[in-house]
Amino acid sequence: MSKNFKFVLLGALAVLCVLGGISASSAVSQDFQKTPIVLLASEVLPRSLLTGSNYRIKDAVINDGMVNTYELDTLYGPVKVESTALLLKRIIELRALSKMEELKGTDVYVKALAQAGMAPLKTAEGLVLNPVGTVEGIGSGIGRFFSNIGSAVSGGGSPYKDNIANSLLGQASYKREYAHQFGVDAYTPFEPLQKALNDLSWTATAGGLTVKAAMAAIPGAAVAVVSYTGTAGSLKALVNEKTPNELAKINTDKLYGMGVPIPVVNVFMQNTYFDPYEQTLLVGYVAGMAGSGVGNCKVYIEKAAGAMEESVAVFLRVRAQLMGLYNEKEKSVASFVDANEVPMLLTKSGVVVGIFPLDHVAWTAGFAQKAMAVSSAIKEMQGVTGKELWITGTVDPVARKALENSGWKVQDKYQEQILTKLGY
Repeated sequence: MSKNFKFVLLGALAVLCVLGGISASSAVSQDFQKTPIVLLASEVLPRSLLTGSNYRIKDAVINDGMVNTYELDTLYGPVKVESTALLLKRIIELRALSKMEELKGTDVYVKALAQAGMAPLKTAEGLVLNPVGTVEGIGSGIGRFFSNIGSAVSGGGSPYKDNIANSLLGQASYKREYAHQFGVDAYTPFEPLQKALNDLSWTATAGGLTVKAAMAAIPGAAVAVVSYTGTAGSLKALVNEKTPNELAKINTDKLYGMGVPIPVVNVFMQNTYFDPYEQTLLVGYVAGMAGSGVGNCKVYIEKAAGAMEESVAVFLRVRAQLMGLYNEKEKSVASFVDANEVPMLLTKSGVVVGIFPLDHVAWTAGFAQKAMAVSSAIKEMQGVTGKELWITGTVDPVARKALENSGWKVQDKYQEQILTKLGY
């Protein structure tokens, strides 16, 4: 596990072992579990996820007492991912890649590819030689067209902005639509998927391959096409419909509406570990909670702004989704609270709730040491009547006993209940 990821998780997840009545001296005397811990993928994951047409998850899984690190053999080379949250994203991407390969073998795609090769892109040549003149010379659908091109031109330094040629020719729009139909992140750093999406979108642009025709040509297309519902569906549709700069404006406005300070908004929005997809979903779920009356939502954004790599960004986005789902179901959340730099939920009845996409919680020295500081923060909160821990993975029996003895109500193995709701 990388140093940055482990540091963030130690700060964000150690709250799970807050021991209300245990002292630092007694914590030191505990027999802590040694890390790394070796688990088996066949025992911690549903069988349906273990293999696919283009990947296989190695059975040995390394756990650091909080999250798992998985290794995959794929047709595109070895892949290593930290956390089940990121693993699920990669599996969806790999399965989408398999369907894209099937599409490339169809007559529809082959004909479009041939058409693309025979039709030189005069507009693209014009953009290279005289971009301003070319934009001015295209007047069809000027209202929406100008809005999209404007977003691309004024995108600042973001690596995710659509360049002028891609926006003008429609490639960027095709790419987002294909990603949407396959249920993947158009801005993912997973290079094999980026290449496949670019190939499809440029073939669509130059060869007249419509998304509808492409999806219909895939064998078993009903399985390939994704159906979206609920909050996740509306947010993913937003990512599909809007350019990166339009999304940035929407997300910024939502953050201001939640009372997030301007400096924090700037840092969060400029954090490139959150691509437009991850950023929009995280902001959307937190904003949804704010819209339902949950207070102090800025606490979560302040901590999320410090994400230092993709695995952390995905972890924080999934955590926001889990909290949003909890709030939708329970309708009892009053506000976010900051427990020694760890954002948690406080219900209207005074229960502190920690919800995390953790894989396997073990009783380690680092876990207990951090708990002392977090424990002090919770003790200082007024009106706390209880505390609950919800995680997607499992809790080691020793850790569970310590948590329950100190007043925590523990709900683990939550993953199986929420995979569908999270879009997996």
